[in-house]
Amino acid sequence: MEQKKDLKGRNLKQGESQLKDGRYRYRYTDKYGKRNTVYAWKLTRTDKTPSGKKDGLSLRELEKEIERDESDGILTHEAKNITVYEMIFQYFETKPQIANATMQNYISMVNKNVKSNAIGRMKVADVKRSDIKKFYAYLYKEKKFAVSTIQVYQNIIYPAFQMAVDDDWIRKNPCKDCMKDYVRGSLTSTRYPLTRQEQKALLEYVKDDNVYSQYYTIIAFLLGTGCRISEALGLTWDNIDFENASVYIDHQIIYKKVLKEGGAVRHYAEPPKNRTNRTIPLQKEILNIMRKHKQQTYFMSKASGCEVDGYKDFVFLNRNLKLYTPNTFTRALHNIRDTYNRMHEEDNEVMLPDFSAHTFRHTFCTRMAENGIDVKVLQEIMGHKTIAITMQVYNHVLEGRAEAEMQRVSSALVV
Repeated sequence: MEQKKDLKGRNLKQGESQLKDGRYRYRYTDKYGKRNTVYAWKLTRTDKTPSGKKDGLSLRELEKEIERDESDGILTHEAKNITVYEMIFQYFETKPQIANATMQNYISMVNKNVKSNAIGRMKVADVKRSDIKKFYAYLYKEKKFAVSTIQVYQNIIYPAFQMAVDDDWIRKNPCKDCMKDYVRGSLTSTRYPLTRQEQKALLEYVKDDNVYSQYYTIIAFLLGTGCRISEALGLTWDNIDFENASVYIDHQIIYKKVLKEGGAVRHYAEPPKNRTNRTIPLQKEILNIMRKHKQQTYFMSKASGCEVDGYKDFVFLNRNLKLYTPNTFTRALHNIRDTYNRMHEEDNEVMLPDFSAHTFRHTFCTRMAENGIDVKVLQEIMGHKTIAITMQVYNHVLEGRAEAEMQRVSSALVV
């Protein structure tokens, strides 16, 4: 049988053909016996897209994606045959426990602003993270919605896409971290700490969770000392004085390219930021947590062989007995937040905002200011270069107190 060729005389593979309008077509049968078809204006990546036609992946690139999806069990055809709007309502059907009034509000919001928007008409398989961010930018800039309202849309759309991930329609959730630019003051230069309720909820969840309990000690330490993450990662057991209940910060561990070594990426040690060697008193509860952590990990740390520029016997190592990298630790924090929020989205519990390791430092500083610690002492503990940085936190706390006090005495005012 003579092999098929395209209009340029190139051989076509089984399932490939070229239509009269110049488009290429690939037909295939998936593992469920369903016939599917994809189209492209190019056969290979190096072909030029015809003038006036929308550029996209070539047919051969699409075929590779199909092969990869089939190999990994991704049901591409499902995601390509359902819109975002339709998927959200499928998700709603899986949530009978949502109060009727809440569900009616969700349905109204989706009908008003998702159905009529391009995002609602997009096929699930075609949605990228940038599409979600554009939709939220539209809600913020054009609809003038408050950040809290945009967060409600995220609380609807995110789990709907997560359902698609869990059902193997798509590989990853395009909504992940899309609220990062909006939540908790990220649109301004203000850094917001965790509230007391959020801090308590986070620690209780991480402590008892089978997956994330490995991060409990380092999170508690960061919240209880205000250390920078680079200082905590560099901490060795020699830095902790259990007898005098204190920790001495004299170095930090950085993970980045070392130009002198040809741009290799590795951990290396350097003095603390602003060269602020300092001693931080340890609260009794943190001291007890660290004692228990030492009993569980000290000998593993010594046996790990992990050493950076002469420093060894590190306090915080991952399960592979290696130092954390900033990216892996940040990713773990995001996963903790996302998993916690999914578990509590229907029970009116405290929801966790976007947070990072630096959030813990700012939270510690805020708790100290709330309890009236001397500002100069707090500057020394935090290792701030100038007292002005510390005063920013104090001023924020004082503003909150002033508002609370005015509300408390408002009934006594005669106006």
